[in-house]
Amino acid sequence: MAPTGVERWCWEGDYCRGMGCRGDQFDPGEIVYLRHLQRDQIGLLFPLQIVEDRADSVLLWAPAGAQGWHFAMPDGRTPDRTPLPEWMAARRVPVAHTVTHGALIWDPPGLDYSVRWFFRADGEFLGWYANLEAPSIRWRDAGIAGIDTVDWDLDVVVDRDREWRWKDEDEFAERLRVPDAYWVDDEDRVRMAGRQIIELVEAGEFPFDGTWCDFRPTREWPSFSPDLPSGWDRPLSVWPDQD
Repeated sequence: MAPTGVERWCWEGDYCRGMGCRGDQFDPGEIVYLRHLQRDQIGLLFPLQIVEDRADSVLLWAPAGAQGWHFAMPDGRTPDRTPLPEWMAARRVPVAHTVTHGALIWDPPGLDYSVRWFFRADGEFLGWYANLEAPSIRWRDAGIAGIDTVDWDLDVVVDRDREWRWKDEDEFAERLRVPDAYWVDDEDRVRMAGRQIIELVEAGEFPFDGTWCDFRPTREWPSFSPDLPSGWDRPLSVWPDQD
């Protein structure tokens, strides 16, 4: 489980307290790799382009058609078709996945969520998606950089008219019944993060106040090899209370 509040480990191993300690600075236009961790394995790997590395957050972008990787069982089964203990015991394999919508991601350090703005391929804004997750940890190695988090499964979907709904409640509840295999161990904390999002939505406050709903990327999306990048499986980040 990740630390509470704004405590986190920076990429270089320093223990940080406060929004100003953000580890390595990302450069506009740089490609970094988002990794969703599931204990000692990776559940998702996805390239994102840095729009802006701000004092209070990092803003990232991926267009419709971008390719990342989900992970599956060696026989091709996905997590929804695999008992959780079996899923966690297996060494899973990457499977290429292409997104059909663009995503602008606002990732504030130290908070228990990130927020995505989804866009059609023609730029039309579709709505928001609040991903409930562990506070992100940055990392950088030779030739590759990225952000690690733990996806907590339960999310909040927000339509353009700010109607909201929980997402994946049944899956979340089912997995909580298998605590020895699940990478989430604090249901109250996850739901609290969701309620914080809902309060912002209902108040029409940032990030649900119309900011960036007309976003257009100003940099070209680079062409990629269809192969996994070198260094994608570097050691997984560890939050302080995992030590």
